[in-house]
Amino acid sequence: MSRHIGHEFSGNLDRDKLVKKLLSLFADEWVAAYYYMYTAMAIKGPNSEEIAELFMREAKEEINKHANMIAQRLQELDVEPPKNFKELYDISGCKYPELPEDPYDIDGFIIAAIKAEICAIKGYKDLYDFVHGPDPVTEELAEELIKDETRHRTELYNLLSRDGVKRLEKELEKI
Repeated sequence: MSRHIGHEFSGNLDRDKLVKKLLSLFADEWVAAYYYMYTAMAIKGPNSEEIAELFMREAKEEINKHANMIAQRLQELDVEPPKNFKELYDISGCKYPELPEDPYDIDGFIIAAIKAEICAIKGYKDLYDFVHGPDPVTEELAEELIKDETRHRTELYNLLSRDGVKRLEKELEKI
């Protein structure tokens, strides 16, 4: 076993690649939180207050739980996150999908968030696959975050109108 600060890895694990993945996922959480908070303030129309509350809860969870969990793992690996937000955005693997111009296009905002959650799920599955075996600590972190992001995706999907579901299906065909 090779010794790393804050954790022992079994087998062969590219520590630099692990750190790069963790930093990118950390950045994704901050970017998503910003856009969720923005969405909560921007949307208007039917049910917008309830939907805004959901987006604010999601934003808080992205920072208070997800980003914090990743930051703790990075600290265990003796790695500091970027010091400025621009760098966070630059290393984000899930550049947030474009938001609608119309604040009444609630389905459009939800669709963007669902796409972001899908990207996050893929990122955490990739992390899980990478660390499965040699790094059980990060493996458990990835499992928990996959579960949370999947729940977020489902909650958001359930908010879509029938037309919104059809729009989402068309948009996902493009991906």
